[in-house]
Amino acid sequence: MRWRARIDAFSERGALPGAGGVVLGAGTLLTSRHVLTCAHVVAGRDELWVAFPGLHEHRQRAVVEFRGGWRAMGDTGDVAVLRLDEPAPVAPCRPAPLDALRDPPELRAQGFPLGHERDGTHVTLRTSADRVLRREWLEVDVGSEHLRRLDQGFSGAGVYDPRTGRVVGMVTDAELHGHHEGTIGRMVPLETVRRHWEPLDDLLPHDWLPAEPRAELRGLLAGAETTEPPAALFRLAFPLFLRPPAAFHSLWDAVRYVGECVPGEDRLARFLNVVAGHLDGEVRIRLDAWMRDRSPGAAAAGPSPASAPQTSIIVRLETTTRGPYELTLSTLVEGVPGRPTERVSVRKNQIRPHVERALPALMRSVLGRDRDWMIEFVVPERLLNEPFEEWSIKEAGSARPRPMRSVPLVVRHVERLRPLLATDLTRRRWRTLRERGSTRPDPVACHLGYGYDEFYDWLDASDESCALVYASNPNADWLSAALSVGIPVMLWRRHPCNGPCDADACTGRRFLTELTTVIDKAHPDELPAIVMKLRKQARIPPGNADHCGNGLALFWDDPARNPDPPLAMRGT
Repeated sequence: MRWRARIDAFSERGALPGAGGVVLGAGTLLTSRHVLTCAHVVAGRDELWVAFPGLHEHRQRAVVEFRGGWRAMGDTGDVAVLRLDEPAPVAPCRPAPLDALRDPPELRAQGFPLGHERDGTHVTLRTSADRVLRREWLEVDVGSEHLRRLDQGFSGAGVYDPRTGRVVGMVTDAELHGHHEGTIGRMVPLETVRRHWEPLDDLLPHDWLPAEPRAELRGLLAGAETTEPPAALFRLAFPLFLRPPAAFHSLWDAVRYVGECVPGEDRLARFLNVVAGHLDGEVRIRLDAWMRDRSPGAAAAGPSPASAPQTSIIVRLETTTRGPYELTLSTLVEGVPGRPTERVSVRKNQIRPHVERALPALMRSVLGRDRDWMIEFVVPERLLNEPFEEWSIKEAGSARPRPMRSVPLVVRHVERLRPLLATDLTRRRWRTLRERGSTRPDPVACHLGYGYDEFYDWLDASDESCALVYASNPNADWLSAALSVGIPVMLWRRHPCNGPCDADACTGRRFLTELTTVIDKAHPDELPAIVMKLRKQARIPPGNADHCGNGLALFWDDPARNPDPPLAMRGT
């Protein structure tokens, strides 16, 4: 318990308290060289003496290394950190976990009021998490059964749990006049202190990242500037997170929020991958090296799963009462919708030539800057089984067209762009899918005898059913029921089964086994890229008709990727 410090005014003579020296307040030894105190205790001073009770003659010179934003009484940021010229001769404090104040016992602090400047004296305090003030302080009080009250000389004193000796915060001020003199005061918990002085996170007992790599990560991100604000990067990494913070104090503030508040084992890797894409120069190189060498599971698991491309060309088809379809194409570049093309009315046999003609102009918006991108066909239910990946990309100046299977390509249901119950159900299941971090599909055998009602009831009974793999083309009832219940991910092959459906020769059974093995542990964001690779592998000469990528359809409906309705955007 010798981490409790006294802060004295600096003078060349070095007079001790009681011999002309002036006590300014108290402090807490955080590391062998750093002492925490209040900004108002050291206001107007750059050099100070620091002493530790029990070692009265041993005082050390210190300089102010950090000052919070405090300027006058009542301001937030009443935090300062001193750096000792030499390592302290005593052990630093042990910080408590951040949740230690949820149901705290009586707490203690040692200060140096008038008459106790040399040895200090203790005060017993009470508080609770509900007594928060301006998201900065906790109100504390001294019970009537205790004689010692708060007074000048307690500012900066470390507040600790006497049962464990762990520090939970710091006394800042008290009512020194009136009816509540010395019985009511305020403290800043460690949660507040670290918001002002981020290196405190290096010392706290977090469980989301070990101390050494955590300190390295915080250090390399300190002062780093990203091309987008941290809150925008958070929304890119976790588009379905409910009520994300509107802003973060810093990039590190966003990182620790991800570590402490976001579910999923890969949450930190997912966010840092997004951050790395919005950093330039040396900081990005250092972050890439940290993620390769120091991130959790890096050595065993290899690179972290890539997030789904944030950039798309979106082909949207809507049915009309007159018969033809209405077609628009648009872009989604790093989550920002682009202006759509003019709507055109097309018959089914006109859709492909219109799309192939319009695609090259839109590709100029999505290519470059090392972006990953994909093509999304957002279509009515009756068109979900079209082999869009076999259509062509015909770039100007290119000798030959490329098949669309050359890039990730998914299909989605256009009705889910509207505020319907199925849209809300999809959002909930997609959130479940992301939080568990793996696809874990339910296989649907070709001989299953369910009609629409039975299939709907089967899916509706399980909130964990978020992905389906059909052995062959899903019949209309199954597909309609899955869309109605909000299933966000479905895969199937566009070939009927060959052989008896209840025998080992059934090609659908082999397809189910092969594909579910490939995607079972895959993150849902990886599916567009995985399916693209399977489609390509199925075409390796001489071709393999039984390969699970042959005729493979991917329904991948991320509710966060909804472009603005074309009619609304046309008016902008």
